[in-house]
Amino acid sequence: MSNTAHQPTDRAARLRALPSVDRVLAQAPLADALDRLPRADVTDAVRQAIEDARTALIADRDAPIDAAELARLAAGSLTTLLRPSLRAVINATGVVIHTNLGRAPVSEAAELAMSRAASGYSNLEYELDAGSRGSRSDHLESLLHAVSGAEAGIAVNNNAAALYFALNAHGAAHAPVNEVIVSRGQAVEIGGGFRIPDVLRQSGARLVEVGATNRTRARDYANAVSERTAAILRVHSSNFRMVGFTEEPSVAELRQVADEAGVLLIDDVGSGCLLDTRQFGLSYEPRPQDSVAAGADLVLFSGDKLLGGPQAGLIVGTRESIDPLRRHPLMRALRLDKAAIAGLAATLHHYVGGEAVEEVPIWRMIAAEAEDLHARAGSWRNALGAGELEPGESPIGGGSLPGETRPTCVWSLAHPHPSEAARQLRLNDPPIVARVERDRLVLDPRTVLSGQDADVIDALRAVIGVAS
Repeated sequence: MSNTAHQPTDRAARLRALPSVDRVLAQAPLADALDRLPRADVTDAVRQAIEDARTALIADRDAPIDAAELARLAAGSLTTLLRPSLRAVINATGVVIHTNLGRAPVSEAAELAMSRAASGYSNLEYELDAGSRGSRSDHLESLLHAVSGAEAGIAVNNNAAALYFALNAHGAAHAPVNEVIVSRGQAVEIGGGFRIPDVLRQSGARLVEVGATNRTRARDYANAVSERTAAILRVHSSNFRMVGFTEEPSVAELRQVADEAGVLLIDDVGSGCLLDTRQFGLSYEPRPQDSVAAGADLVLFSGDKLLGGPQAGLIVGTRESIDPLRRHPLMRALRLDKAAIAGLAATLHHYVGGEAVEEVPIWRMIAAEAEDLHARAGSWRNALGAGELEPGESPIGGGSLPGETRPTCVWSLAHPHPSEAARQLRLNDPPIVARVERDRLVLDPRTVLSGQDADVIDALRAVIGVAS
């Protein structure tokens, strides 16, 4: 019970009445914090609460002097430490591969595999049959062969690392034979401010740009080959599209140039798309298996974009080109951990089993038809008794299929303060990320996972003031 009624009114008396740190620490509101956080962190919060009260009293402002109330204030300030910063959110933006929201959600099988691998011991680097040391690469290599047709394959922690690694091992390690030929139109920025020329320089390779920004031909590469050339690098423009008067050689054409010059051909296809996107009404996205079939020595791609698994950079190709990477010192620095390997293996199994569209969340989202999404958005409207259904477009996003969208049906609501409504949704538990367009609050069901509809409806009720 608060002793507010008996608090002294004189400022000096109130300052003397401020409780000690130990007395505040002994109060019930801090019991949970003391169980879950280092005592030093809780003590610092208590000292700050007392100091804030002292400062206010000196300035003749009202401030609590009750130990329990100060404990509640200190506990409140510790909320961010008690609650994880990284939280699960509901993506109602319609952007399928949302970079800011963690890109691709993994399948239930991948989630379970990652949890099992992380929560106990595993045969990560142990041969169960022989009872001896094994290699973590073995858990993925046969699967990478099955989905890409490549002789060999390894995984590192993202595709930028895969590019850096491949260039360092095959381009920079043999100076002065360290020139890498790239089309001017492919010397792109790959996200986060990182650019292909910068990656090449840091890897130790020397960039040789050929062709024009919009048109590069096979003979441009051939004319640039010298005794210092280590590799030809092809980079898919996965986060932008160049239209109009454009031209670039195919992998097969570059294979001929590389064969004549006796140099390596590296193809960075970016998104890790293993399915034919044309079946969903989208433009063709380069597939790793197509590059392997066309003759690239090394093919690089992401594991967490259109592949739909955990973050990874995958490198497949000829055994002769992959083996130097296995032995390279950077392999240990860039390798995947056990949880990522488990999740990636489970994801690749979906492709091997021909069930990716049904089991990999991003492909379920991409495959969803507008009429099905209309029914889901309609169920939200019916439950809320508010909002309208409107046709819309869901971007694929995430540096994949630039400019490509799928038709959708969104739930929208004219709101006097739509940005504040969107903010309130973000502060919900779980947070919900929506869009604001034309002074309307807009939610796209395409990227709301199955089982999350009830959370969306409950949060919207609270934000827009609809009774349940």
